Amino acid sequence: MNTSLKESRPYGILLVLTAGCCWGFHGILIKKAFTFGASFQQVFLLETLFATLFFLFFKKSLGAKDRPKTNTQWRDLLICGAASMGIGTFLFLSFSLGPVAIGATLLFLYLPQVYGYSVLSGIQGFSYSKAFAILLLLIGAGITTNIIGAFQGRGYSGAVFAALAASVCYAIIFLFTPRLAEATSATFRSFSISFVCFVGSAAMLLAFPIVRNQTPIDWAPLAGLAIILGFFGQTLPIITLMKGIPLVGGSLAGALASIELPIAVLCSAIFLGETVGIHQMIGVALVFIGIILFNLSKETTSPKTIAA
Repeated sequence: MNTSLKESRPYGILLVLTAGCCWGFHGILIKKAFTFGASFQQVFLLETLFATLFFLFFKKSLGAKDRPKTNTQWRDLLICGAASMGIGTFLFLSFSLGPVAIGATLLFLYLPQVYGYSVLSGIQGFSYSKAFAILLLLIGAGITTNIIGAFQGRGYSGAVFAALAASVCYAIIFLFTPRLAEATSATFRSFSISFVCFVGSAAMLLAFPIVRNQTPIDWAPLAGLAIILGFFGQTLPIITLMKGIPLVGGSLAGALASIELPIAVLCSAIFLGETVGIHQMIGVALVFIGIILFNLSKETTSPKTIAA
């Protein structure tokens, strides 16, 4: 592929959209894995094991020149790894406690977190059009999830809180990745994050028996599904996200990745039989409108950025 194309903004947009589509379908696969007797943490362990082994095949891209050079950069990389583990742990827990739409939707509360930090830190100026786009995204997410109903005796409050925790972890990824891109390759970041998640997930399973299922596990079909889960959940979307975020910036990448929501809602209806009524369709439409508005909004530069 042409070098200039691989470093272009349109290519970055395509990469982030690919990651979002993969994760939209990912939730359906997780639900399927639960039917084989695995717990949310066991499924996450299998995914990250696959991803770690996958990225080891590209060990030539893991040389010294692609690694962090300072203690601060190593610290930021470990923070990204811990945040990724938090995403997997809390999001998978959310999927196990309620419909896919709850976890997939509330994850997008990272959007105001990322954009708010960018504005307050002077990375970009405040934009009314972007703020309005985020508002539409959040309204659409709330309608799709029926967030009020989740707290009115339907037993999904645990799924809501788990998804909220995952959104905080997701915001950290979008905030830390652009500056890590200056010192590390996308392959090295992807391998490091997968490895940290694998080690952390294994440690949790050993230390906390509560995160293991006590029912027998049907290992044969689960092992086959783990390969698919690893591809759509921990390899293709992570490498495309690690390459895409530096090309488009954390704020725009956050909006583009929200394509995950309509994909997740559509797939949950088709493959899991979860209800998709008029409210859900309106919510998905608002999410799409929000994505388009955010993408078309002009960047504004703050006085702090000019001074720098």
